[in-house]
Amino acid sequence: MNVSRFALLLALALSVSPASSADFLNTPRCGDCWCITDSDDGNTCPTDMAGITDTFSETDTLYSTFELLNDPDFLKLQSADGNPCFPFADTLNNIPVANYPESEAPQCVSPDEDDDTVCGYVYDSSSATCEGRKYNIQNFPSMNDAMGSNAAILHQGACGVCSSAQDFGARIKSAGTLETESIVCATSYIFSRDFPALVSCYEALGFTIDCATLWAHFAAINGSKCAFKCMPGATGVVKLNGLAPQCEPSECFTCQENYKEDFDRIAGIEFAKAGITERFAHDCNDFYRVIHDPCLGFDSSAAGDGSAATASTPVEDEVPVGSTSETLNNEDDSAGNYIHTTLCAMAVTLTLSLLGTLSILV
Repeated sequence: MNVSRFALLLALALSVSPASSADFLNTPRCGDCWCITDSDDGNTCPTDMAGITDTFSETDTLYSTFELLNDPDFLKLQSADGNPCFPFADTLNNIPVANYPESEAPQCVSPDEDDDTVCGYVYDSSSATCEGRKYNIQNFPSMNDAMGSNAAILHQGACGVCSSAQDFGARIKSAGTLETESIVCATSYIFSRDFPALVSCYEALGFTIDCATLWAHFAAINGSKCAFKCMPGATGVVKLNGLAPQCEPSECFTCQENYKEDFDRIAGIEFAKAGITERFAHDCNDFYRVIHDPCLGFDSSAAGDGSAATASTPVEDEVPVGSTSETLNNEDDSAGNYIHTTLCAMAVTLTLSLLGTLSILV
């Protein structure tokens, strides 16, 4: 009977229809807008999408084929003395989490925080095609320094554990399925408490071992701390943002906020800082505009899929943004942001459902 219940829950998790990356295109996140507008501007939605990525193409997945030539320390998830670490030790005041022995490790090292710094890829000229092209990853003091070195900027802020092209490519490939796949990883961990297996589950999605370990910690901590606040509502959906125009984070996301900040800081790449939208609504001003193109410098014949290469440069300074004629202040038309699947919300919801099963099994 217990096994049947587990199988049913897992089947329900797998039956969730994942959104493809194409479903992101022009999808409202806050009322009728793709971002949270500034009330000082009359709550008008920016219409200029230059440097904002709202969907991915097949060409973008080529990032996962790139060959990294250098081995910087910032790609390693480690403590100050180079040992295994726990990303949320400082946030939890070094108090270990019950049934989670990996939380006893010291705090992981984080990149220096400097909004002027950018993380970029410097491509090796020996690569004949953009598929499998060779590159070095490094930090630059400013956007101008990166451009002066012919670097392709990946994101604002210093590079971190998940800033490699392999990890960026893994995020792109799983843009519409990561939530569902994470549920499978988290479900197995709930029963086994096998943290290495949880890491391996994320590695199977294409992440490097250090980035996969960070993702595993993020899934485990949210399952431990935020399960009750991330239960779906009466309609069976998980609330992400409140009503427009403020679109304030839901109770679930507020619970996850500190852990998400730790995760983003150590990971390096944060989608908003890479000009990439997510299901969760960010302030419009939080986005760092940059155009991503794995085939920068190649013509269409070298792209590997026949697609033409386009410019891949940061959008300098502030890009003038247009505005719609209507403001986003009607709560009837802007009922907030809800979704059936979100990376940690669904995982922790399933966790809560499984607690009853665990009590029987134990």
